[in-house]
Amino acid sequence: MPRKALLLNSLSRGKVRTSFNKYNLFNLYKKSQIDLRTKTLYQQKWSSKQETRAYHGEHLTESRWQSTFSPRLTSVAQLDASLKGGDVAPTPILLQTYAVLEKRLEFALFRAMFASSVRQARQFILHGNVYVNGVTMKHPGYPLKAGDMFSVRPDKVLEALGARKPSLEEALTVDKRQIRMWNKYVSEARSNPREAWQAKTKQLQSMQSSHPERQVFVELINHNNRQLDKKKLAVLKSTSKESLLCKVLATAREHNGDKSISAATFRAAAYGDEELAKTILGVYKTLENSEVLKTLQDKTVEEQAKIIMNASSPELNDAMKKKLRAATSELGALMQQHDAAIRAFYDSKKGDPATLEMPYDPEWVEKLQLHPQLNIKELLEDPAAAQKAVNLPWQKGPYGRQDPSKPYFTPWKPRPFLAPFAILPHHIEVSFKSCHAIYLRDPVARPGHSEVISPFSLPVHERAYMYYLRKGQ
Repeated sequence: MPRKALLLNSLSRGKVRTSFNKYNLFNLYKKSQIDLRTKTLYQQKWSSKQETRAYHGEHLTESRWQSTFSPRLTSVAQLDASLKGGDVAPTPILLQTYAVLEKRLEFALFRAMFASSVRQARQFILHGNVYVNGVTMKHPGYPLKAGDMFSVRPDKVLEALGARKPSLEEALTVDKRQIRMWNKYVSEARSNPREAWQAKTKQLQSMQSSHPERQVFVELINHNNRQLDKKKLAVLKSTSKESLLCKVLATAREHNGDKSISAATFRAAAYGDEELAKTILGVYKTLENSEVLKTLQDKTVEEQAKIIMNASSPELNDAMKKKLRAATSELGALMQQHDAAIRAFYDSKKGDPATLEMPYDPEWVEKLQLHPQLNIKELLEDPAAAQKAVNLPWQKGPYGRQDPSKPYFTPWKPRPFLAPFAILPHHIEVSFKSCHAIYLRDPVARPGHSEVISPFSLPVHERAYMYYLRKGQ
């Protein structure tokens, strides 16, 4: 029977526990070194025992721990000659005082970061969510042996390491504030789209490369670049002399009433290339002077292009055919320049993932839509309607409740203040993708290093070991 969980994370007591709790992190932060100079030997041993036992197996009763304790501590010695002639760090053998606890299944689960505390790991085991070598294990104190494989149901690991799931009222309160800020941003962006575009780019550039929002934007740039490459390749494959001629004739027919057809008329067909637009204008003038267009004005653009490329219609005389051959020859020389203009046009729209620079898109603000306001009282009475009421660009459904059936924050994100506790043990090989781990061996001590994870120093462990060491052992 474990001890009752009373005042485990008390800020006044300030004990450090085997837990990822944020109050435990604060207790660890404010923890000072144990003053051993002003105490008697027994007081030193008692204080050291008290502090270390609060961390190592605090849920075990003192009698259970004393029956488990072994005075024979394990270490390894390096037998090769690599350290010969040099200074060898002493082996912190007494840091192995609580090594016997590390082989317990509940401790192994916590060290592998499959649970947020040893007590939660114990709960997972008792509820049948843990497997050892493929067999359900319901004994938290089961001693693991070298080579044993243990696993936890992935949903339980996500629950243990995930952020807290907010209540529906909390989620809708956050969403209401988000919607208000989003609508304000959309209104400002519509009033001055270029300034909003530049401000957003500068904000992303000021973030660190590891920031999630910046990484999302980098992935967006890469996706946009890949789509542009696909479009460019499709346009290049579909472009031929006949298709280009159809585009020129269609553009000229749209401006048939305009007597002053200039290079600017063909700028869209030339993908914004001024030199190419002038060359296209020259080809069109050649066709216009040959009076071929007047002769074929009753036909469609596709039929005109086919006749001009083949120069085989009986309606054309020899002089017209000669001018058509000159025009098609100019058109053939034009194709290389046209392909280069296509490549330059699509490459100019690409962004740079390194600098986060993207060409300004005048139509970007048209994609931004205002979000309707929420009535929290009505939505609290109808959770199904609340699930559909929020539709922001970065979030579908209420905040933290994308999947309301899950007991953790969805979409999943790690719990706060998790990084200081992310210490992987040397004696366990962990696979977070499958929530499996292998217990390689019992933790040992080496020169200058102990595999037992502890927030306390060697002198504290020395005195704790002295406290538990019995006569004759």
